[in-house]
Amino acid sequence: MFYFLSKTFDVLVMPLTLALLAILYSIFTKNHARKRKVLWSVVVFLYLVSNPLLVNQLVRWWEGALPPTITQPYEVGVVLTGGMTKLYQSQTKHFWMGDVADRAVQAFELYKEGKIKKILISGGQGNLRGTAKGPSESDGVKQYLILSGVNPADIIQEAKSRNTRENALFSAKILREQFRTNRCVVITSAFHLRRSVACFKKAGIEVLPHSAQYLQEDLVVWFDQFFPSEQALESFYTIWHEMVGYAIYRVMGYA
Repeated sequence: MFYFLSKTFDVLVMPLTLALLAILYSIFTKNHARKRKVLWSVVVFLYLVSNPLLVNQLVRWWEGALPPTITQPYEVGVVLTGGMTKLYQSQTKHFWMGDVADRAVQAFELYKEGKIKKILISGGQGNLRGTAKGPSESDGVKQYLILSGVNPADIIQEAKSRNTRENALFSAKILREQFRTNRCVVITSAFHLRRSVACFKKAGIEVLPHSAQYLQEDLVVWFDQFFPSEQALESFYTIWHEMVGYAIYRVMGYA
């Protein structure tokens, strides 16, 4: 029930959904003064959430600075799925990278440098329609890592989790039962790191965070950054989605 409600609520509070609802309200209201106020509010709101300067500042605050450097090897690095693959054809072993594929790249780099000995891929099919038949995202990530040079024996899959909380709970079980440890490196996108670390700590795991896919950019002021940007709107959507998710998890006691 929580999974369904969280996904539904998440859609309803996204910026374009809120703007659409406000516009629909202004169309049907008979109060002309209120109509103007609502429409102007929508214009101002859309400008704020698509302004590169403002959005970049929000992103920089949320993602924070670089996490601690890994100074000693960890037995396991847990890499969280959630868009690392666009498509994976098991017949041809071909892998198309998704928006957050840098998570897999960072996991491979840590493995190559000897900073993690095993890679635990955590994540299944996180959608409301249920688990799809055929190869999962986890299978595609595993194939990519093997083709990159990771020993198949050093890859463990946890393909049942549907959200960050389940990532933490199911991974914690594997860490304790298979590796006899409560320590790991968590590898995920920088914008997703707060919620991930909080969930793993709640599951009793001592976490060393490792960021992938930073959205923040260098702070450079130029005239074009005062105009609305589709890229800035996308970044705001990503951060707002994560902030809403983090707040829900805190209320539910999951983080």
